[in-house]
Formats: sequence, C-alpha cells, structure tokens
Amino acid sequence: MRLEKVPILRLAKLEINPEDHIKFAQASEQYMSASVKQEESTLFLLTGHEDEAGYKNYAISCFQDRAGYKKHNESNSTKKFKDIAMQLLTNHVEVELQPEFISTKPDKLMVGNQNDYVVYFTEIGVQLGKGDEFANGVLREMKTAVEKEEGIIAMIAGTILNQPNEWLSIEVYQNDVAYQQHLKTKHFKRYLEATKYCVESKGLHLLKPDCIADQSEIFYRP
Repeated sequence: MRLEKVPILRLAKLEINPEDHIKFAQASEQYMSASVKQEESTLFLLTGHEDEAGYKNYAISCFQDRAGYKKHNESNSTKKFKDIAMQLLTNHVEVELQPEFISTKPDKLMVGNQNDYVVYFTEIGVQLGKGDEFANGVLREMKTAVEKEEGIIAMIAGTILNQPNEWLSIEVYQNDVAYQQHLKTKHFKRYLEATKYCVESKGLHLLKPDCIADQSEIFYRP
C-alpha cells in the first residue's frame, strides 16, 4: 500500500509497574490483533519494553489518515484497551510525529509476546542547516535496507512536530543476527559516512517487542 497522503504517526512513552507488565502485554496483543483485522486504515502498531523488568515501555502507531485515526479511537477494542491501560500505567506521554519514511514487508505481521524480534528506537538531534543532508542520507539507506535485507521487517522515521531537526526512528529486525548483518552492509556504512557531520546527538534504545501488528507492504515517503 503506497500512501499518497500524509499518514498519522504517533509515539508514546509509557511507564508501568513491573508486576503489571504481563497484564499490559496481554491486553496490547488482544487490542492490536483486533485493530489490524477490523480496521484497514490502522497500518502499524507496536509495543515494547526497554528494561528487563518492563518498567520503561514505548508504543508506535500509524494510521492512514485522520479519519482512520478517529475511527480507531472510537472502536470497542481501543476503548477496552484504554480502560485497562489507565489502570496499569504510572506515567504516559504521547506525541504526534511528522512522518518522513515508512516501509514494511509484503506479508502482514502479527507478532505476540513470545518472539525473537529486535527493535531499535533511535533519537537523533541533527545540526542546524544539516536537515536536508541528513534526510537524504537516512531515507536512502532505509529504503535500500528494507528492499535488500530479508531480516528487516520495518523501517519508520519521523520528526517531532515543529522541531524538524529532532528525528526519531523505529527499526524492526527478525532477530539479533539480522541486526548484526545490517551493520555490516555497504548501504549502512555509506549512511554513516554521509551523515557523520550532520548528527549533533544520538540516543539508541534496544526494545524487546511485546506485540507488533501491521498491514501488508506499507510505503510512505514525502
């Protein structure tokens, strides 16, 4: 599905008491499975935790358009999930992003709690005046990676609204072997070389995904 209009891309940072993490993960899986099956405009959903205990969590969601996002929020599965989440979350911060790149593989994905997938969430601060140079390098690399590497499941990038130099990316790999192979590719090394004078700060977060669900073969680039 090639997206002609700008989709809705959202990131949430969630904090959960470790003893409640399993409940949250189970509720996430039920909600995400129902959402992608019943809503064609719900394109991509992911939840994952950064620390072993499951205290620090992240959620990424993508919708075809504003109408699809509204429909999703009004669905019974979303309302039920939000009711459960409100009882379990100790802190919740959510932002809308400006989508810069989205690409997933042809097969629909529905990954539950027990999986070997690896997710990297990266926060990148780009130097003033280097935005276009960085964008050209990173978007070219992401497109090539999804096309050429079997072990890459999804690549998503966006910027914080009204802060175009603050980039966020989500990379989904089949396993750690696929990630290590990615680091050795020519296109990844070219990206590092092309953008080395663009990056002011970088934070890399390794996430263990609790659930991933998407529609097939999504592609967006402005």
